[in-house]
Parts: sequence; structure tokens; C-alpha cells
Amino acid sequence: LWIAVSLATVAMAGTLAWGVAHGDLSAEGSALLRMPWGIVSLVEIYVGMMLFGCWVFCREPHLLRSIAWMSAVALIGNVVSCIYVLLALRAARGDARRFWLGARGA
Repeated sequence: LWIAVSLATVAMAGTLAWGVAHGDLSAEGSALLRMPWGIVSLVEIYVGMMLFGCWVFCREPHLLRSIAWMSAVALIGNVVSCIYVLLALRAARGDARRFWLGARGA
């Protein structure tokens, strides 16, 4: 799992950097909102972020920390989610309960 999430993190970070360097979010974002599949993609992304946020809020003992993580996901994207998962995997040290529930599962 560690390898898969690490590869996903690198892929997402690289794609994000490429988009920032070569794209125009203002022009392309408005075009995206005019296409049905663009809207579908955005809804899918934000629903996924909300589900991820539910997990973060359940496992983090401090509300402000949860809010900070979710703000970063909303502003930067799911590359932050990948980083959070990598940190959770490292902290869990192979304990699935601790991975899913954080300090609450200890």
C-alpha cells in the first residue's frame, strides 16, 4: 500500500505542477463548467474530498488539525490527501485499526 500511495502522490504532484506551468485555470475552468463531463468530474472530486474529510475528522483528535488538513485538500487538491495517507500509514506502523482510527484507535 505504501508503494501505491507513494506513486499516486508523485503522479498527482507532477500532474499538478504540469497543470500550473502549462494551463490557464481561469479560462479552462470556465470551459470545464460548460461541459457535462466537466461538471460530473468536479462533483466526483468534491464528493471524494468530503468522504476523505469524514475520515480525517473521525481519526484526528483535534478539530483545528482536521480543518487545516481539509482546507489544504480544498485549496491544493488530492495530492494533500495522498500525503495525509502516507503520514497515517507511517504512524500506524502496520496496525490497521490505528491507520483507520488514528489516535482514537490506540
